[in-house]
Amino acid sequence: MSYAIKVRVYQTNENAYFRVVEKGVWNYANGGIWTEQDDALLLTLGGSGTSGIIRLQTEQGKEAFFIAFGVHNYKPWLDIITGLGADVTGVSALPEYYNNTNPERVKSREAQRTSQSILNIDHRTIAAHYKVAEGHNLELNIVLG
Repeated sequence: MSYAIKVRVYQTNENAYFRVVEKGVWNYANGGIWTEQDDALLLTLGGSGTSGIIRLQTEQGKEAFFIAFGVHNYKPWLDIITGLGADVTGVSALPEYYNNTNPERVKSREAQRTSQSILNIDHRTIAAHYKVAEGHNLELNIVLG
């Protein structure tokens, strides 16, 4: 059965504007698609066992980070990674959640965390939490401080 994850990004600090520079989908469980709905991003997944990723950075191309999220064993999960180098993309990082090239990412997926907050190197808070974490119509809020 499919899942929909509505993603909203809130920016609370006027010192920097972050924009989505990449969206990706993992290919398990029939993959998924990205669309937009009600001024939010919408990731529709083919079923449990797959995920999506969004990468954001400032308009100046700095402070890059990504948030990977999806459904594992019928429960949502998320993971925030900050301090990305220019060579790290969502396409290159998403497979690491499903193989053993980066065991910490596999552990993050399996932990099925539904909220996380990280202070990046520029002392900006990057936070995400599932506003709706049950059922097949999930909602994920990302708050950039």
